[in-house]
Amino acid sequence: MPAKSEKQARLFRLVRGLQTGDISSRKVSPQVRKMAKSIKPSSVKDFIKVKEIINTLKEAEYTLSKFKKVEGQSFNQLLSQNIGISFDKKELLIFQSKQNGFAGFGRTTFLHNRNKNEIAAEIFSNETTKKFIFKKLIDNEDKGVNKYACFIQKTFPNKPNKEVFYTLSNNFSDKNASEKTKMLGDFIDRINSYGL
Repeated sequence: MPAKSEKQARLFRLVRGLQTGDISSRKVSPQVRKMAKSIKPSSVKDFIKVKEIINTLKEAEYTLSKFKKVEGQSFNQLLSQNIGISFDKKELLIFQSKQNGFAGFGRTTFLHNRNKNEIAAEIFSNETTKKFIFKKLIDNEDKGVNKYACFIQKTFPNKPNKEVFYTLSNNFSDKNASEKTKMLGDFIDRINSYGL
């Protein structure tokens, strides 16, 4: 059963994050710790979802440590189905500040494609190519709500098939500049730490 409100969903996302180890127990209240111990993970999982759809992507869990693998769609199909809106100057500065050390490398260049409203980075490691595309999406049901999305394509030298993944940030309001720049910085840092 999906959460009845965003506030309720946020609470259960914290509980779920604590249960999966994505959130430290020191960063949550005693109430959240008690709920994490007393409620079954399968029950918590039902309440972390809110009835919303970001373009064609299905509902995403709070935990950003897990990418969703895409089956039956190419990377380009996924990108074309999820139309982004433009990044503002403050958001572009966040990407610029995160270029050093992205994905464990010395310096990665984020390329801004204004025509497609996306930011791309490509990394070559151990003969594997990883392509990252960042977009800012609008919620189809609530035009005042946005999410950042990261789409990843992995290409292997000995495999003809490419693996495609995506992950979403939490909701934010595009009108709140400090909220969205903090959200974007945290989102990039989390993706950077995954080691996908």
